[in-house]
Amino acid sequence: MEKRGNNGRSKAVLDAAAFLNSSFFAYDDAVTTPRVLDEVKSRSAVIDALLRNGELNVITPSKTAVETVKHAARKLGELYKLSETDISVLALAWETGGTLVTDDFHIQNVAEEMGIDYKGITEKIRKKIKWVRKCSRCGRRIPPNYRGTRCPHCGGKIIYSSN
Repeated sequence: MEKRGNNGRSKAVLDAAAFLNSSFFAYDDAVTTPRVLDEVKSRSAVIDALLRNGELNVITPSKTAVETVKHAARKLGELYKLSETDISVLALAWETGGTLVTDDFHIQNVAEEMGIDYKGITEKIRKKIKWVRKCSRCGRRIPPNYRGTRCPHCGGKIIYSSN
């Protein structure tokens, strides 16, 4: 379900990649988070113009939306791969119902899990992946809440593997 602006261009929730790849020109009524703007300071003149013209709005997602994203990310084993900026943009897309514009596969994976519409700028995931942490030596699965980098059973290195 794509959101539409006044001139038929898509409404979108923009991740940093949309700014870094100049993809933001394709959207009306675009939104992003303060955290994304902090990451793309190099484009400040362009961003300032978009903000002045009302073509870009900056919204902080609610705590409820952030917690909802964290829950979904934890379920997929993606939580520790997402930055606070990634979580904020996912939360904003979930909260507004906008189409998330990102090239980040971890963000796309969580968006897929949550039923958030998303569009890759240059790349898009082929399927949703559930990541599990496991020991590279003994193969045991490691609970997502375990914070160590070594297996508590044999001392092997903990790695992420798709399920």
